[in-house]
Amino acid sequence: MGCKTEIREQVDARQQQVEKTAKAFFATFAERKNWRKFCSFYREDMVFEDVMLQIKLDSLWQFKRFYKWDEEGEPFKKLTPDQDHLTLTSLVANDSVAVGRGRINPFYYYGQLVDAEWGMEFTIWLYFDEHLKIKKQIDWIEYAPEVFESVIKRVREHGVEKTPDWLDLSPEKE
Repeated sequence: MGCKTEIREQVDARQQQVEKTAKAFFATFAERKNWRKFCSFYREDMVFEDVMLQIKLDSLWQFKRFYKWDEEGEPFKKLTPDQDHLTLTSLVANDSVAVGRGRINPFYYYGQLVDAEWGMEFTIWLYFDEHLKIKKQIDWIEYAPEVFESVIKRVREHGVEKTPDWLDLSPEKE
C-alpha cells in the first residue's frame, strides 16, 4: 500500500502544480498587460489551435504573430486599463491538462466595440509538459457570426490548411 500511496501523493502534488500554473496563466491572460510574462508560460515548440477559426500553429513565434500584443498600434484595447480581458468561471485540472471556461469581456478592436450579448464564451485546453510549460493549447471561442462567415468562405475557397490573409507567418518578421 505504501507505494500506491506515494504515487497517489505525487500525482496529487503534480495536479496542484498544474492547477496553480493554469490559474497564474489565466490571471496573466485576464490582465493582458505583461506580454513577456504571458509568453513565458509556453514552450518555444508549442502547438496552438483555434478550432473555430480553423487555425493551427506550431511554434511560439507563430503564436506571437497571431496575438500581436506587443506590437505598436495593436488593434486590441480594453475598455479601461484595469478591466480584466476575460473572466474565468471554472477550471479543472489533472496532472498534465487544465481546462478553463469563461467569458471574454467587452473590448475595442480597431476602434469598434466588441460587446456581444450572444456569447464570447470560451473553453481553453492547456496541455503541460514535465516543466509546467504549455506544450499545446486548444481554444474554443464563441466569435461573432461574421467571423464564422469569413472562416467558412476561406475554407470553401482555399481549404482548411490555408492561413487567413490577416495572419502573416512569414519567418523573416520573427
